[in-house]
Amino acid sequence: MKKYEQAHCYERLLGLLPKSFTCMIRFLYAKNETLFFVLNHPGAKMEFNYKRNLIKSLLSQLKIHCPECSFLEVKDIQCFVTNLPVLESFTPRESSITYNEQAQGSFENHCEEESLHRLFEEIRSHIHSKTCL
Repeated sequence: MKKYEQAHCYERLLGLLPKSFTCMIRFLYAKNETLFFVLNHPGAKMEFNYKRNLIKSLLSQLKIHCPECSFLEVKDIQCFVTNLPVLESFTPRESSITYNEQAQGSFENHCEEESLHRLFEEIRSHIHSKTCL
């Protein structure tokens, strides 16, 4: 539960920062009493340097006003820009292009095994149902 509470407190911190700055932040994480901001653009690093004191004061106010965030022990704040691309979720879209069946289903079934012979006949019947003969 500690990681969940920590993530919740980081979300509250991001909610206090200006929207123009939070859109440049990929994520936050803490390591060895240092809070790391992972940014998505080199220009955001310059903006971070301007807002470093604001972030430190917001962290101290967050500990005072939100008792569930009092466990955050951050002594330093750092940032870096990642060069990894943002992974977007892929959703295949339905194609409006349709193709007519090119096969005619005219092949000889030389298979001796019964299950494979039946499978080839099912393929033949499927091809016949898709073609307009």
